[in-house]
Amino acid sequence: MVKDKAASLLWPSETSRNDYKDVIRIEDQAVTDLGLERIFQELSFNHKYYPDIKRLLLGLCDDPDVIRYRLDILDDVMHIAELSVDLERVLPDIHKLDIHYRSKVITGAEPLRKIAWQMEALEVYVQNVATLKTMSSKFKQTVKSEGLRRLFASIESIAEEDGYRALAAALPDYRLKLQGISSVTIGVNLDHELKPAEAIILSLDSKPFKNRKSSLLSSLFGMKSVEEPYEGISPFQNIKKLNHSALDTALLKSLEEVFNDALLPIGNAMKRFIEVNIPAITELEMEIGYYVGAAKFCKLLESAGLTMCKPELAPVEERICRIHNMIDVNLALGLTRQHPGIELHRTIVANDVEFGSDGRVFILTGPNQGGKTTYTRAIGVAQILCQAGLFVPGSRAVLSPVDGLYTHFSEEEKPNIDNGRLGEESRRLHGIFMNATRHSLILLNESLSSTSSRDSLYVARDIVKAMKVLGCRAVYATHLLELAAGVDQINAELPGDDLVISMVAGVERERDEESRPGQKARRTYKIKPGPPNEMSFAKDIARLYGISFDQIVQTLKERNVIDR
Repeated sequence: MVKDKAASLLWPSETSRNDYKDVIRIEDQAVTDLGLERIFQELSFNHKYYPDIKRLLLGLCDDPDVIRYRLDILDDVMHIAELSVDLERVLPDIHKLDIHYRSKVITGAEPLRKIAWQMEALEVYVQNVATLKTMSSKFKQTVKSEGLRRLFASIESIAEEDGYRALAAALPDYRLKLQGISSVTIGVNLDHELKPAEAIILSLDSKPFKNRKSSLLSSLFGMKSVEEPYEGISPFQNIKKLNHSALDTALLKSLEEVFNDALLPIGNAMKRFIEVNIPAITELEMEIGYYVGAAKFCKLLESAGLTMCKPELAPVEERICRIHNMIDVNLALGLTRQHPGIELHRTIVANDVEFGSDGRVFILTGPNQGGKTTYTRAIGVAQILCQAGLFVPGSRAVLSPVDGLYTHFSEEEKPNIDNGRLGEESRRLHGIFMNATRHSLILLNESLSSTSSRDSLYVARDIVKAMKVLGCRAVYATHLLELAAGVDQINAELPGDDLVISMVAGVERERDEESRPGQKARRTYKIKPGPPNEMSFAKDIARLYGISFDQIVQTLKERNVIDR
């Protein structure tokens, strides 16, 4: 039989599969910084797919042909009625086939059991091919993606193959022959003490032996039952519970040889099918599961009122990222799971992203809890989803693939005993520049916040200048207003058209009413280009908690601690 392989739904060619086979481009720290673990879990609607899905996303494939191949398949799965449901329905049968295939060489199993196991595997295989062929007939005129068209064509090719047809026709006969062996007739010679001395297998029979159940009338009149040749004259003995003597062992060995001779034609006929065809189907399980999980992922967010779009790919050299109405997937998933039925489009503020000739390095400032971290994280997640061949959150998206994604989010770290916290931050930032290229994406969130503002500003300016010279796409969310205010100077100092721009998390100043302390600066969570906002957000926070100078003095007077 010809060795056929069903088309992969993840890789358009074996070359692309091999190119990314062992590639991991996103480090553990970025997984933590971007909250990717939640996304891995949500995409893995069945946990057995989790390791492969995680590896797929962390590989950060930057081959445009592979990305488009996957996006087109997901587009079909998302928008062709019943396709996702039918794909999900076939998964349990493919999994059953995989279990049989992986267990095809059970050590210590008797030949009869091995052949029965292999036969069931082939029966499940034939059933899977038939199911997929039915699916092909149902959808092949509707699907547009190259991947699904190739899959259906390969399934139909397998189903039309002479070898497959021969197998499908032969299996019922093999099953009848296998089920036709229900008992063994053994002849035993006795020695002079009437003890068993020799034994020989006389025949393999189609009927099982039974305990004798002669009626009173048949005993009185000497009537014989038609089943008498298969009725014993003693009770059954459970040989599984008995210790085997040398005679038993020899007899069982002979029985095994007889089984081998009787079943060898069946075993040989099936073996070539087991070896060459089953993986063609079993390897589809995770790939189908990936798209079913991705469709569920998108529909979960869309059911809450958010928009997921199929991103367009721009050439790598353009180094652009344009997303309209982007939202943070992690925030959306958390709210959806905590509050089923929530209308997220009324809860989450969407933002636009525009990396390109007007700015590739963003210095993002704004109030605490104003959306800086959410925005920065959302950009990274959208880029990863796109390069995994998945839809991204937004109404429209155009992205150039990146060859690496690097993050540094400030956290309460345990200082290195030699370097302290600033030294540890510097070490990690150095590691980023040891690997990043002009096609990379760098996301920094409150980096260098562990030292004085003066020192932070000094180092941060050098980091930003380095990102401009490199030409990468980058977001640096920071509290350093002076850094954002100096972007024009940085652009003037350094050559090149990769501009550094200031972005600001929006805030609106409300009426100054003493009765509403802390409400003076209302966060809008909108991120837009613009100069840093010079409003004192710390003052608003202080008023919110009653620790402005005037409020503290008033509190002390009310306590009679100081003179009124």
